[in-house]
Amino acid sequence: MALETGIYHSLRVARQVDFGYFLTDEYEDVLLHESELAGETPIVGEMITVFLYNDHKGRAAATLERPFLEFDDYALLEVMDYSPRMGFFLENGISKQLLLPIDQLPTDRDRWPRSNERYRVLAKMTFDKQGRMLAALVSEESEIDEFLAKRETIELPDSRKDFYNGVVIKLMSIGVMVYLPDYNQLGFLHISEQTHIPRLGEKISVRVSYTREDGRINLSMKQVREVSRLEDADLILNFLQERGGAMPYSDNTSPEIIKQKFKLSKAAFKRALGKLMSERVIYQQDGWTYMTDRNSTDRN
Repeated sequence: MALETGIYHSLRVARQVDFGYFLTDEYEDVLLHESELAGETPIVGEMITVFLYNDHKGRAAATLERPFLEFDDYALLEVMDYSPRMGFFLENGISKQLLLPIDQLPTDRDRWPRSNERYRVLAKMTFDKQGRMLAALVSEESEIDEFLAKRETIELPDSRKDFYNGVVIKLMSIGVMVYLPDYNQLGFLHISEQTHIPRLGEKISVRVSYTREDGRINLSMKQVREVSRLEDADLILNFLQERGGAMPYSDNTSPEIIKQKFKLSKAAFKRALGKLMSERVIYQQDGWTYMTDRNSTDRN
């Protein structure tokens, strides 16, 4: 019976050769190449524990390096390379990367990970028909819960303003699931709380917007409204100052023009104007907005 890959085995060092060692279970020999020794020097005749993987020809090979992912476990693996014909190659801590086949990816290519940009996907190990190791995406809720349960969870600070590093691990029709690796917590990011459409495996910055009764958290990529209003108000003031204290835009300006001129939604624009008017920094007249302390009345 062939030795299984993807797991650890205790094998006897059968003999040394110029390029490494051959190990055996007394039925089958596998090569432990000198590049896989991890600084150790095996002794012929002794039993050693090694991880078996498939080499570039699909044969079982041994390593003393420790993989990030083994069979019957889960891990966040970095996306290293991409083959249009095969899929994405994931770093697994040993000389052989794991292939994430194209059939594992979403139908929308715009949501695919990007290679060599620090994208990471939550993966498990599977095998093809020839018994070679492959990666598969972890998407079932029970699997994600098991992944979380194996790691220490750290309580998040009680703040709705702090932002945290997150990784998009699952795409959904109404949003995405985001893993916070520094805290080992999972949150849901609704479409309405996204500042752009995130890709699978993308690293994004999120804050906690709501904690549900079951302990799960809702996330947002947007600033809290008070912070956003301050920043938007500063943007409008800077625009006014550059125009000598007056601009031909107000509450009645169309959303399209506001988006073009300020990169803001109509609602955000009105909130910022309301803040500035309540503080008597600006006033509106005949479709124009003026600074109360302007030095010029020119309508440029």
